Amino acid sequence: MGGVRVPVRPVLEDVGRINALFALEEEPPGPGWVSPGGAGRQVLATEVERVRARSGPPAGHTGEEVEWRVAASLFQQGLATRILSPVLAAALCHGVLLDAARFRWDPHREGPLVLRTSQETAEAVVGGPRRTADRIEAAVLLGVLTGVARSLSGTGRVAPGLLRGNTASALAGAARSLGAARPERRAEAEALVGDLLGRTALKGTGGYAGTDAGGAGVFRRTTCCLYYRLPGGGYCGDCALRP
Repeated sequence: MGGVRVPVRPVLEDVGRINALFALEEEPPGPGWVSPGGAGRQVLATEVERVRARSGPPAGHTGEEVEWRVAASLFQQGLATRILSPVLAAALCHGVLLDAARFRWDPHREGPLVLRTSQETAEAVVGGPRRTADRIEAAVLLGVLTGVARSLSGTGRVAPGLLRGNTASALAGAARSLGAARPERRAEAEALVGDLLGRTALKGTGGYAGTDAGGAGVFRRTTCCLYYRLPGGGYCGDCALRP
């Protein structure tokens, strides 16, 4: 890529302080680490089975009682949150675009999902908020996350529209977390999300429906992530099924 390049390490150190969902390790991925967008069906299917195994016992059920599509939805939304959070924060707080295609994750590692990148410099985005939205849509929403959704939809019965809704929810959640930690960025973050929600990648997945008592935008999606079908689950705060 052309243009001005900015060192990544200070950016990652800063955005990683927001919360764990924004953390991205800057070190070479180890053996077996894969790109989420190019992980392939078998790798993602194995991860979904792990989510099934973890999700049943807390409510007194076996993993086999958790529907595959429910576990796939939970996994994909969590992964989308982990990818979008640092990308959004780096763009809004530092004006740089992290290359999500270079993110790597170890599918054999137990516990919370950890992302790494070997990216040492990032491109400074010029052209204002609309240009930032252009780049995030093309590289992340229509790139990496579309690859994940395509593999999951091709492996089991999980609707592409549901996964698009999960991505929209993850994006809005990242903006809300960023705004809570750094109130001076809240309006800018919500404006960027609003722009992306009106674009091809996320059009029809949801939108902001007023503000809460603290003035933060309240996102409401048009599809359900199926969390309510998890044993002991319920409705999420942005669920289309909530009254």
